[in-house]
Amino acid sequence: MIQLTKIHKLKEKKLFLLLFLISLLLSHMNIFGISNPAIMPNYFIALILSFLLANKASLNLFNLVIIGLVIDVLAGNLLGQYGLIFIFIYTLNLITNKILFIKHQSQIIALSIFLIFFSFITLWLTSETFEIFIPFQTLLIQSILTFIAFLFFRVIIIKNIS
Repeated sequence: MIQLTKIHKLKEKKLFLLLFLISLLLSHMNIFGISNPAIMPNYFIALILSFLLANKASLNLFNLVIIGLVIDVLAGNLLGQYGLIFIFIYTLNLITNKILFIKHQSQIIALSIFLIFFSFITLWLTSETFEIFIPFQTLLIQSILTFIAFLFFRVIIIKNIS
């Protein structure tokens, strides 16, 4: 039984690494004719959110900070920006699960939408461009595309690990 658990954890970590590399590749490509980088989906937020809500890959605060720093170095963002966003996502998910009893799929979807919007607000507040006014349509389109990426990652996780 213990051996089976170790194999299962190793499979989760391999899937996370594979999806992380795919996210890294997709974040540098123009997909579906999206040439405006302001509305590109944020694949890293979708990936971390899908693994956190599925309780897979044993992500804790330390792992999330390290993953965030790696993303910041590879993407050329402010150092610690994604680590902070992932800490906020983890903390809000933890608090929400302690206060509310979230087990139904529609509740998980609603929580994911809330966490995606919260992560984009955090990304906007810690932005290096200091744009005060971001058009709501841009934020909405980017959030919808990130939610679609979240659903894509969620399906892959459920099919490969469960």
